[in-house]
Amino acid sequence: MQKQDTAKRLIVSLIVLALTGAAAVITRVAGLETTTAKLVGSFAAVFLLTGVVWRFPFRFYCMAFGFDVLAAVLGSALNLYHYLGFYDKFVHYTSGILLAEGGLLIIHALAKRQKTPAEPLLCRLFSLFFSAACAGFWEIYEFTADSLLGINMQGDNTNTMGDIIAGTLGALTWLLLQTAIQRRRKNT
Repeated sequence: MQKQDTAKRLIVSLIVLALTGAAAVITRVAGLETTTAKLVGSFAAVFLLTGVVWRFPFRFYCMAFGFDVLAAVLGSALNLYHYLGFYDKFVHYTSGILLAEGGLLIIHALAKRQKTPAEPLLCRLFSLFFSAACAGFWEIYEFTADSLLGINMQGDNTNTMGDIIAGTLGALTWLLLQTAIQRRRKNT
């Protein structure tokens, strides 16, 4: 990794860390309803995410931190999940986009490892289904956490299905954008 790339990644991580700090201050000053665990988790997410996605392509790195800002900083630390009724669905929608991009990275890595060309349509379809499957697995995680820990992350079946649909719609949006980009590249 080049020095310039390392610097860009550190800047992104530090900006998100600063946003997390600002959110923590705002919650205390404004008296927003949140918990210390959510604030600590938001800070931990920055460090964890930096380590996990450090070697991923820069575009995905930025997308992952954008999602972290939406989910951890705004959603958990500032508790927009509580204050804005639609916010949970919006975050699930954006997770569909991020996970579809992650699916694309996975299928390209597998194709490269097998030394076979990556068929663009197959890659996009894999990404769509990967993202939709992840939306389902996330809801299984929430159900399991609710059952074992006695918390209420999931809500009811309507919320669960809405979350899966929102994630899948995000993946479909990603698919449509990627298809349009591919066609445009083909025509130029």
